[in-house]
Amino acid sequence: MNESFALLAKWFAPWQRTNQFLTERVEQWSAMQMDSLKAYVDLGVAQIKVALKVTDPHSLHEFTDSQFAVLSFVGHRVMDDGRLLAEWSAAGYRQADRLARQNLLELLFK
Repeated sequence: MNESFALLAKWFAPWQRTNQFLTERVEQWSAMQMDSLKAYVDLGVAQIKVALKVTDPHSLHEFTDSQFAVLSFVGHRVMDDGRLLAEWSAAGYRQADRLARQNLLELLFK
């Protein structure tokens, strides 16, 4: 009976590590997406507040001029988000590869 539990533990340990890894990755991805969404929502709300203050042609002109800076910021933010996602994906691939090798070695040679 003890041997069967030991065998089950041997086979379930890699699954447990894999599930833990996947859970951590989903949590990281969710946190990144929520941070990015918050930044974009905050920017949108700020832009709405600024747009509501437009009352005359001069303030409209100032508002449109400021939009070029906002668009530049958004463009850089999108590039930064893409770079962060690419780095996160590459790190995840390396971790998954390392975990798969560890699990296979453990199953084959233990």
